[in-house]
Amino acid sequence: MKKHILILLLLFLAGTSEEAFCQMTKFKALFLYNFTQNVEWPPNTISSNEFIITVVGDDEMAGELEKLAQVKKVGSKTMVIKQTNQVKEINDSHVVFLSSTKSDLMSRLAIQQEGQPVLLISSKEGLCKDGAAICFTTVDGKLRYQINEDNINARSLKVNNKLISLGISTN
Repeated sequence: MKKHILILLLLFLAGTSEEAFCQMTKFKALFLYNFTQNVEWPPNTISSNEFIITVVGDDEMAGELEKLAQVKKVGSKTMVIKQTNQVKEINDSHVVFLSSTKSDLMSRLAIQQEGQPVLLISSKEGLCKDGAAICFTTVDGKLRYQINEDNINARSLKVNNKLISLGISTN
């Protein structure tokens, strides 16, 4: 009997943690969308009617962003979500989201995208030192973000002061 209760408890906890993970992914997708509303790209960099977000190594995040893209736009631009597992496949993106499982690629990604007006966002905290503009983190169980204004400015992007003030500065 104790063995059955233990198994049921473990199944419940596994389901609860998976549900919490999915909820966190939804929140990150919403945060990411809000970042696009508070960052300004140079006018000549968004010439088509598409705003491209590339997700590296996170199918769940790509799925959540695709759901958002069906109902939201970035300004007047249609959001297009691309997926990849390799940095070398990234081109013509306005935002690149790097999953925590691919966090070791941030330095390479930052070098590859050097001089390009691309907002680099990491799912793992602490990667602003490696070139990310924004990194997700949790503080007291709540989703927050670290922001590096220098990394944003180096890519010729302008960020709303409200976005900076709500984040945790890493400059």
